[in-house]
Amino acid sequence: MRTLLNGLFKTILILHRYLGVVLGVVMTIWCLSGFVMMYQSFPGTSQAELRAGLQTLDPSTCCDLSHLKPDQNFAGYRIEMLAGKTVLRVGGGGRGGRGGGDVIDLATGEPLAAFTEADIRTIASEFARGNRIGGEILSAAPIKVDQWSVGVYRREPVLWKVAFGAPSHEWLYVSGRSGQVVQDASGTERLVSWFGAVPHWLYPTILRQDGALWNQVVIWASLVGVFLTVTGLVVGVVKLKGKSGKWWPYKRPMWLWHHMFGVFAGVLVLTWVFSGLMTMSPFGWFESEPSFKGEGLRGRISAAEARALVAAAPKAAPPGADLVQLRGTALLADVAGLAVMRDGAEVRYGPNGPAPLDVDVVKTQLAAAPAPLNSAKLELLDREDAFYYGHHDAVTLPVLRATLNDADATRIYISPTSGEVLRTADATRQRYRWLDNGMHQLDLPFLRTRPVWDVVVLLLLAAVTVSCATGAYMSFSRIGRDAGRVKSWLERVSRKPPASSP
Repeated sequence: MRTLLNGLFKTILILHRYLGVVLGVVMTIWCLSGFVMMYQSFPGTSQAELRAGLQTLDPSTCCDLSHLKPDQNFAGYRIEMLAGKTVLRVGGGGRGGRGGGDVIDLATGEPLAAFTEADIRTIASEFARGNRIGGEILSAAPIKVDQWSVGVYRREPVLWKVAFGAPSHEWLYVSGRSGQVVQDASGTERLVSWFGAVPHWLYPTILRQDGALWNQVVIWASLVGVFLTVTGLVVGVVKLKGKSGKWWPYKRPMWLWHHMFGVFAGVLVLTWVFSGLMTMSPFGWFESEPSFKGEGLRGRISAAEARALVAAAPKAAPPGADLVQLRGTALLADVAGLAVMRDGAEVRYGPNGPAPLDVDVVKTQLAAAPAPLNSAKLELLDREDAFYYGHHDAVTLPVLRATLNDADATRIYISPTSGEVLRTADATRQRYRWLDNGMHQLDLPFLRTRPVWDVVVLLLLAAVTVSCATGAYMSFSRIGRDAGRVKSWLERVSRKPPASSP
């Protein structure tokens, strides 16, 4: 039995050593790039940036909806300025809206014609002016995909890249379908991302542009990483206080440090690698069909209701306010308009002027809605909870939380200002909250305060980095010695004189 266990341990040790040659380097890169990811992720465009890039809207003259057909209705709409034209966006909207949907020129009632290079340059210039992006436009041309648009190119049949010169060296990506900026990346963001998001997510263009291949590479690299970590923990525990009676049976520094940090930080390494694997939803694990799919939560806005709301917009916007967008929203049976200012302030209004959301009305409409909405428990929260919280970015508070009595205990978070749904947490999203934000980012309720989170994560990440880096070094060193022994053996064999003939 002892011989069998010794053989098994030796096999585990050899597997751990040789896997560490390749994956030890990858895991060390994951750790080092994790330091950068704490403070900058992949470049993206925020809602505040999108608002800042819009032109001011004059509600008294901007919006003629007479072209709408009487039988038209929408889940929502947005009216804003685009390249000097007032446009109506329907079908691609959400709260802030980006991409997708139809874009209608309100001057003609027809879909907007294809964007020219001049249009794209105008849109990019407006975005740059609003976001204080310096530099002149150097080029504007349609592209298929590059390093910074790889996440959006499949959604955009035509994508324009606009490059600005010094001092910002900004690259803007404008949808040729919607005319919206769907991605922006400054020179600094691009540089830092080469040390953060790109290596951490294995995100080079040549790999990421093939979504299926990238998905499999990350999944299998993470699976092997889990195996490498588990075998390392087994080796570390077995060798803890070995035959010598010493807790650290190594004298060479790298071996000693790897053993010490591996034993204590190994569980954390395993946690991070495993949770990173789970964020990829490998083989559909931990995913489930939601018990509530949103039926009855969001209503529809008829053409007549849209006309009435747009006609009432001048009464809603405060005098002198920098209005940039009009939106239509429907929560249950409650249809309302939203006047959105450049600074993010919103005024909810109806046909007769401002109409703040009435929580009692929402409760009544929920009780009359189909199951499981009629079982909802509605609360007004003035602080974050486990599934509605901010970490790097703040969340809107207070917030209405509707908890459904369904199989998932679905939680729906609604803005008490606008009546729009801000977030929905079904069973799958609740699991991912703990697997990704919890286990992988250590975004835990008791560790959310900053800079406490920064200090703790920096220390733990440093320990994990030492464990992975020393392990990678040891693997290369041991493989080098093994290769030297093989070479010496081959040289001895080649020098051995041939057997004499009888």
